[in-house]
Amino acid sequence: MRKIAGLLLTLILLSASAGCLAEEIQGELEDPDAEEKRYTFTLPTLGRDVDGVSMLDLTTELEQQPVLLFWVSSQCQGCHEWAEGIRDSNLNYSVMQPVTIHRYGNFEDADKIMQVYGNNSSDHYSPWPVVIDAHSRLALDFDTREPSELSVVEAFGNLPTPSVILLNENGNIVWEASSYWYSADQLEEASEIAAGLSE
Repeated sequence: MRKIAGLLLTLILLSASAGCLAEEIQGELEDPDAEEKRYTFTLPTLGRDVDGVSMLDLTTELEQQPVLLFWVSSQCQGCHEWAEGIRDSNLNYSVMQPVTIHRYGNFEDADKIMQVYGNNSSDHYSPWPVVIDAHSRLALDFDTREPSELSVVEAFGNLPTPSVILLNENGNIVWEASSYWYSADQLEEASEIAAGLSE
């Protein structure tokens, strides 16, 4: 019985100190001065007239204006609301360009995205570029344009849907929506930040 009690006490003491050791090691591995890696991509669009091109180059878009990158799936109710809200707002596309990006291409095909976001008779129609294949195409290093070892989805941190982020001309995330459901106030905030970046 004493051996079991001793063993239990040892396990308790080891497990109590494990987190402390892990935090110390983690702190040593983190470099506070390290710059966060920036990525870009070239992805196929749905091929509609409003997509403008068959392959969208994020860097080219960012040279024109900040990009509101909107991560979606076909069944995501929050995505549907954000798509409708962005479309129905008085968004100035010369200040901020929306781009919808299909998040879960490994689970649903591009035809579903076309039905939900690409078809102009859909309630969730997105009259701006919609890109696909983010799960299977490699992200590019923002500065060198060399392919990374990460898919576009991985390079942007495996964001859930909906995720709405604003990228500046350098590919940095300068704003991120905090609401699952569409928020006119949050979209206005993103627009104000984008307008400030364009000045």
